[in-house]
Amino acid sequence: MKKMNRRNFIAKGSMGLGAAAVLSGLSSSIFAETNRRWMNQPIGFQTYPIREMVVKDFPGTLKLMAGQGYQLVEMCSPQGYVTSGFGPLVNIKPAEMRHIIEDAGLHCPSCHFTFPELTDNLDERIEFANQLGLTQMICSTFWLPKTATLNDYLDSADKLNKSAEKIKKAGM
Repeated sequence: MKKMNRRNFIAKGSMGLGAAAVLSGLSSSIFAETNRRWMNQPIGFQTYPIREMVVKDFPGTLKLMAGQGYQLVEMCSPQGYVTSGFGPLVNIKPAEMRHIIEDAGLHCPSCHFTFPELTDNLDERIEFANQLGLTQMICSTFWLPKTATLNDYLDSADKLNKSAEKIKKAGM
């Protein structure tokens, strides 16, 4: 723990008191407007950290999360994340998945996809995204090895930029 001498304590304490005095003199309407803006922001969660619960009881887990006050959910593409625990959701059609999400009182604007999904199976993934009602398709990582070079990353970025053009044309 860092020691503080009396002079520093008095100086820092005075600054704190001065700041408190200035802030107390500001109009409360400034803070009210700031709070109003933030209070209208929907709160969301990502399914990856709770994937074990999600795959055991997809509708129930979503309803539980909505009951906790969440309004948005960000899915992980079941097909791309099969080996990460999302395998049991693969057979749920995207339109059915959307219905389950909305029935829970949630909205799903975005979903994580693997790099290969967005470069090798893009048309299929765009169709999935449209049926799910997404506005955003997210690539979680380049999935490059630790030995990847800067050129590997640049090449991957070029591939994703090409995919992004097609995704944008699809309305996302």
